[in-house]
Amino acid sequence: MEADKSKILQNANQLAAKGQFDKAIAEWRKLLADAPKDGSIHNNIGDLHLKRNAISEAVDSYLQAGTAFQGAGSALKAIAVYKKVLKLDPTRYSVYQLLADLNAERGLVNNAIADYLTLSKLYLEDGRIRDALGVYRKIVDLDPTNLVARQRLAELCLQENFRDDA
Repeated sequence: MEADKSKILQNANQLAAKGQFDKAIAEWRKLLADAPKDGSIHNNIGDLHLKRNAISEAVDSYLQAGTAFQGAGSALKAIAVYKKVLKLDPTRYSVYQLLADLNAERGLVNNAIADYLTLSKLYLEDGRIRDALGVYRKIVDLDPTNLVARQRLAELCLQENFRDDA
């Protein structure tokens, strides 16, 4: 099987070098049959989709890669792939949430707060005040000394008539 894998990889790389991205993707997909949760394979497929300017397919592959990396405990790789997604589609709310949660789990409070703030801004622009409120609660839980976040949380609580919470 290892010889087959090497041959498939070699074929995929040769096809990609020739600009035959669809055929290269087909080769990479052969590897998914034996390793459907391999984040590197999904990532490479995403890169090839990007080269053929198929943004939606690239995003889908990158999201699968991120999920696979996260499932395997590779937070740094998941974060890198999720950042690729946001470069291609900066309106993916769920990806900001994933990034923020991963950064919070890793103890990177400032990165997590930055991602949460971006997410809350998107929610507020869409009029999704209760979603933004939930995000601000996470920020305050992460950093209770953040007075700006606490004040914004109180304002949003008042806006939603949660006077006791405010």
